[in-house]
Amino acid sequence: MIVVLVDGLVGFWTISKWSFLSSFYECPIRSWFAGTAASPVENIQYAWTYPQIARSLRLLNGALGVIWGWFLVCVFHLPSEKAHILAVIVCTGLFAPLLLCSVVRGAVEALALPVVAAACLVMAQHFYGVLAFLTLSLFLEMTVCGLFVIGVSGLGRYLLQRLLKDRLEQRERNEIVSMMTRGSDSHIGDWIWKTDANGCIQTPSDGFCLLLKQSAEEVAGLTLADLLALPAIEPGRPLPWTDGQPLSASMHLAHCLANRLAFRDLCIPVKLGGETVWWLMTGHPVFSQCVFQGYRGIGANVTEQRTARSAYAERIRHDELTGLPNRLAFCEQLQNTLLEKVAFPRLCALLVLSLDNFFCDGVETHDEALRNVFLSEVGVRLRQFGQKKPGVAARYGNVEFAFFPVVQDPLSSGVEDAKALALELMTLLEKPTVLHDGVVLSARASVGIAPASCKGQSLETLLEAVDMALHDAREKIQDRYSFYERLTLEDEERQRYLLQDVRRAVQERAFSLVYQPIVDAQTGAISGFEALSRWSGSRHGPLSIERVISLIEVSGRGNEFDFWVLETACEAAGKWPSHLWVAVNMMASQFSQPNVAERILTTLSRAGLDPRRLQIEVTETLDLQPEPVVYHAFQLLDRQGVRLVLDDFGTGFAALSYLRLFPFSKIKLDTIFVQDLFQDSRSAAIVRNAIELAVDLGIAVTAEGVSSLEHYRFLQTQGCNEVQGYFLGRPCPAEDLVWDPLPLSSFAQV
Repeated sequence: MIVVLVDGLVGFWTISKWSFLSSFYECPIRSWFAGTAASPVENIQYAWTYPQIARSLRLLNGALGVIWGWFLVCVFHLPSEKAHILAVIVCTGLFAPLLLCSVVRGAVEALALPVVAAACLVMAQHFYGVLAFLTLSLFLEMTVCGLFVIGVSGLGRYLLQRLLKDRLEQRERNEIVSMMTRGSDSHIGDWIWKTDANGCIQTPSDGFCLLLKQSAEEVAGLTLADLLALPAIEPGRPLPWTDGQPLSASMHLAHCLANRLAFRDLCIPVKLGGETVWWLMTGHPVFSQCVFQGYRGIGANVTEQRTARSAYAERIRHDELTGLPNRLAFCEQLQNTLLEKVAFPRLCALLVLSLDNFFCDGVETHDEALRNVFLSEVGVRLRQFGQKKPGVAARYGNVEFAFFPVVQDPLSSGVEDAKALALELMTLLEKPTVLHDGVVLSARASVGIAPASCKGQSLETLLEAVDMALHDAREKIQDRYSFYERLTLEDEERQRYLLQDVRRAVQERAFSLVYQPIVDAQTGAISGFEALSRWSGSRHGPLSIERVISLIEVSGRGNEFDFWVLETACEAAGKWPSHLWVAVNMMASQFSQPNVAERILTTLSRAGLDPRRLQIEVTETLDLQPEPVVYHAFQLLDRQGVRLVLDDFGTGFAALSYLRLFPFSKIKLDTIFVQDLFQDSRSAAIVRNAIELAVDLGIAVTAEGVSSLEHYRFLQTQGCNEVQGYFLGRPCPAEDLVWDPLPLSSFAQV
């Protein structure tokens, strides 16, 4: 009867709450910590909430406690002792599964208290006056047992909540760190920071407070903008620029915070106790139900790394012998000036001076030590000259110096000023130097002058023009200076002769090939070589290979030239060890021709080279058309084992679409991004994300332009597969190649 009564009560309660219970089974339950500001779990609306579940569980446990307490009282009114023992055992067994309800506050008490109260009532009714001491002991034991169960449930609930909270915080930290340092050169932050919607710092970490030398309460009252002394930025405005250059990282961070944008690896100067330190800040906005909650991020103190990088950047841009900026620094400054020239026409001309002959007491000398002494003195003169007249001077080459003046009056005669400046500089450089022992050193100078126009003149065009002018100046006996402007009067004739010579050079195989090593970034071993063409017999002065290639294409000999390079490189590679491959550049337009893939495979077969040892670097990708013939050629080469490489990645207009359409197995990062890694955060970001993209696509990535150990280590740490550059090896003829691992293999694993 009792069992039937209990089951009936439970069944009646279930029927009365059927619609409520059905919603429980039909909809997912949101955990007690979901939807909080600190949790990354999405805040989704559910049919059942935690308060509803907790209230229902307390009501159910309270009802069961009353029923089992009443059951215990009824059983002890029966004369059977076996029934009494069974009831005690059943009630005692309730306490074990009861602990499962400890996560809900009040659920254990709701069931335990009625049962304990009923047990005490039974003992008071049936054992009062009989074995009073035993009755009192049982009464106390039952009370203590109930209190113990209640206390253990509370302790279990507290420990479980702490465990869940710690796991949640650790999970949040791991997600923030892994998300915001993905591909970052910081890799891990020194502290985690978070702000509310008003920008005030919330729950600062111990490391953050220790760095600021303030308590958590003091730090929590500050805004991130005030702490970092960020400028005020109006939301909705684009990132401001000045003189063609992006503003500081502080301005960038203020812009991101004002517009709720994510940011990564912004190096911010911070004033702490009168000292400037550098923090690397990364963060992202947090939204809950489309409402901005604040920022979450990580920070790191990178003062030492910043100082080391600044010293490195200064070292690689400084010429030790003359004390002047080197060619790299000069070209960077010249590039910035050219970008500003349309709005600020302050650059009138570029001058390059060459010391062609060195004399010691009037006799020509080739003594390296004496030449270095004179070059050092020239550096002193140019530094002093630069203080008198506005301009930038640099050591441009071994015996070449460059200077570009910055004029204050845009209406001045640039040509006449450049001519007068050239004569003044020639006099300055040819001035004899008297050593302490009476030895007189002197040199003969030549000057090439290239006027800088305001019509989109590129750096490469200007440098090529001044090199051609210098080439003509060296051939003169008197007045050893030359204007490129004079040469432009003969541009059409020169271009015609140049095209004729290029066409003849291709026909007569007047070009030669040199090979530059490509190194495995993780092991330091040489993986292969890139074949590069050279035209050393030109009578037109120094010409960049890029211009020569474009002239070959214009001359209609591009197809003939590319296959001559391919055949020559494959024959050379056939003599190398079998684990080395050769990379050959081919113009994208070649693949629009029919049967180009079959012709490449025939060339490989004739040279006896395994197709897997050939890599074709597709250049001039602007001409790469998504045509069936191109796709067929790429597919055929790929099936035969020839690897296709997308060259100069990052400089083309449709490089990403090419990766989607064509079976490229590798991308090559352009030199301009690698060389500016430590000076331009945008270049570093492009390199990092290009490597991440390659990882996601399952293809390799080669970085060109590696010119220092620091470049190599950065790229290796980021996961770059291969590296190439003068630091790893200069191009050399096939007979001078070596296959041994480079010396850098000893520090490859950094």
